Amino acid sequence: ASPLTWAQAQQARLALALGARRPVEQPGIVRARYVDHRPPDAAPLTLTAPDDGAAVNGPAVTVRGTTAPGALVDIVATPVDTGGPAREVSVRAGADGAFEAQAPVAFGEVSLAVSATAPDGRTGQAHRTVTGEVVGGTSVLDVTDPDNDDNGPGTYRYPTAADFRPGAFDLQRFQVITDSDTVYLRTTVRDLTPTFGNQIGAQLLDVYAQDPSASPRSTAAAFPQRGYGIAAADAWTQRIEVEGFAAPVWTTADGTARQGAAVRASGATRTITIALPRAVFGTPGKDWRFAVVLTGQDGYSPDRARGFAPTPQPYQFGVCAPGGGAPVCSRDPAAVPKALDVITPAGVSQADELDPTPGPVAVRAVTVP
Repeated sequence: ASPLTWAQAQQARLALALGARRPVEQPGIVRARYVDHRPPDAAPLTLTAPDDGAAVNGPAVTVRGTTAPGALVDIVATPVDTGGPAREVSVRAGADGAFEAQAPVAFGEVSLAVSATAPDGRTGQAHRTVTGEVVGGTSVLDVTDPDNDDNGPGTYRYPTAADFRPGAFDLQRFQVITDSDTVYLRTTVRDLTPTFGNQIGAQLLDVYAQDPSASPRSTAAAFPQRGYGIAAADAWTQRIEVEGFAAPVWTTADGTARQGAAVRASGATRTITIALPRAVFGTPGKDWRFAVVLTGQDGYSPDRARGFAPTPQPYQFGVCAPGGGAPVCSRDPAAVPKALDVITPAGVSQADELDPTPGPVAVRAVTVP
């Protein structure tokens, strides 16, 4: 006989199932577990610490809560930003169901998956996310920058929209910190209030690093439209760019993209921290150079940087305040350097460095002593 068509087979199954008052192809073990017997109740599991989204200033965080007495509690800590390996700790709940354990925390966002298995086989799950800060490490470079110099060559003005808070583009400090596995590039700004719904929604930060033992090198900015280059003596071997609405860009001077950069922005400390795997970035030391440029981010701009107008507009920087008479005020706004603040070496004037009127702008780097 010819085999049944799919439609005929389905009709036959339906007729048999209706006659038997049960699905005829249902495995007996499935019926026994979910029909004849109820599935087991979930084990109680309540977390009292840490708070979801908590910042952790240490290598571990206390996970505390209650569950069924004698339950085995497993905690899996998975670094989200750095992509490191997950680590697990286990603890047995006491006779009152209380438990406490120390879960390892890496830099950046860490997912804590908590599961409890009661002696009778019941299970329960809970989840928290915490954020690890930089702890310890070796300070390789630590330089400060004057307040209220977030005006480029001395004339720039912020956009007039209320989204742009005073100090949002004012660099205060730049640090290079290393530990056994990671290099941290930490930048402090005067104000890091969330903008456009993101902690670093206003900022576009570029760090140009020179490893004195590496080549090739480049003096080019991230995009030609940025209106500046890097000084020849400080030509970079690696560049990292971060903003709030795109993944970090980490590239070498020959255009090779590198992976593994993680970014953590903290409104509490007003810091933007870039974490890079030391095995890839290298180990910064004597004579390494870092040029740091902060400007505004604009995802609609071809070069990701917020544009300029002759005078400040709601969402454009002004080259000068209305009525400004400095020579730079007559420059084409599309040709001025898109740099609100930079970290300058000792004895170098930012206003002079970023002034485009004498000629092409070359941003200087600071050197690790």
